[in-house]
Amino acid sequence: MVLGATILGVSTVVGFITLQKIRTATDAADSSKAIYAADAGVERCFYEKFGPGGTATSTCNFAVGDISFANGAGVEVIDGGDVVKSIGRANRTFRAFGIFLSPFSEE
Repeated sequence: MVLGATILGVSTVVGFITLQKIRTATDAADSSKAIYAADAGVERCFYEKFGPGGTATSTCNFAVGDISFANGAGVEVIDGGDVVKSIGRANRTFRAFGIFLSPFSEE
């Protein structure tokens, strides 16, 4: 009886630890997808503003779903004038980049 309870307890703990490791590995993969999606949003904004035919006053607002990737990731870009925020998402993981378009003052 005691031996059976011990085996059950150990197998429960091992199962829980294995589940946590699988979850961590999945979150790491989603984190990579999200950060590359956010980077792609920043690059797209640079292209819209400074690429061929673009102007520095061009806005680069993209809603969720406007830009999506084959790996299931997506990006949302919010243009606030001098600051642009790019939020990459993959499943339930979000990563963001912010870029400042105005030069810093030299004081």
